[in-house]
Amino acid sequence: MSRILNCTRLDFTTALSSMMMAGIMLLISIVIGFLTKMPVISEVLIMAFSVFVGGNVFQLHEKNHSEKLYGILPIRRSDMIVGRYVYALVIGLVAGILATVVAWAVTVTTQANYPAFDLLGAVAIAFVYYSFAVGVSYPIFFKFSFAKAYIFTMLPLYLVVIASILIGRKTNVGADLASTASYFAPIVGVIPLIGLVVGLVLLVVSGFISNAIYAHKEV
Repeated sequence: MSRILNCTRLDFTTALSSMMMAGIMLLISIVIGFLTKMPVISEVLIMAFSVFVGGNVFQLHEKNHSEKLYGILPIRRSDMIVGRYVYALVIGLVAGILATVVAWAVTVTTQANYPAFDLLGAVAIAFVYYSFAVGVSYPIFFKFSFAKAYIFTMLPLYLVVIASILIGRKTNVGADLASTASYFAPIVGVIPLIGLVVGLVLLVVSGFISNAIYAHKEV
């Protein structure tokens, strides 16, 4: 366990240089939420931008040739992989909490008419999206490296977010979802937990795939 935590700590130390960009992305998400008076958009953007933070650690490790460092340290490849997914999970959880707080602040400040079901449902879905994006991209990055696969892997995932926002604004999808609120109202507090469980399942499955890939890769 200590080796895994050390790997996770190393990932966070490596990612510190990208935190300024993460802060800018967070600010953009907040501003857009206030301008549009749609807190759900802030939630979706925060979780989408967090995918960048979760994946950029691969670029930073490759730039610093950290794979060679892992090769000389008493760390198993599986420890490094688990540590990388723990890093991704922490990023996702922090982003989810920030998204919820920002959405609540936008709702209160702009007096937007968004019930708790909409806000919690949106952050749950966004966390599942984050876990799916990480689950798809990490095995690819472990296989082909970040530099070779980033554009082809992440661009479609970002386009999905843009398309979802546009569809939500141009159609009645939001109203249709809101109509189901009365059914889930008694268990509204369970909605984030459902999203968390689904996200964890996606990350665990992806972790096994990454381990199978990286175990046979020459470093």
